Amino acid sequence: LSFFRIPKSVQEKLKRIQRSFLWGGGTDHKKIAWIKWDQVCLPKEIGGLGIKDIDAFNVALLGKWKWNMMQEKGDLWTRVL
Repeated sequence: LSFFRIPKSVQEKLKRIQRSFLWGGGTDHKKIAWIKWDQVCLPKEIGGLGIKDIDAFNVALLGKWKWNMMQEKGDLWTRVL
């Protein structure tokens, strides 16, 4: 999850699973989403539910690994990657 960009199809499937769990829908029926998914993904402090956005989280993890690789250039794990 953290070394590679998640394909869009996988992102959409994960979002669909999150939404169906949160809204209570199933495979045979859907329930109404009363607020936008972007609002759900906001931090709790500003009115959201604090659920992580899959794409933003993946990009953040990729950035973290790139930063660590730049900071630890001589380490074995950076040479292997």
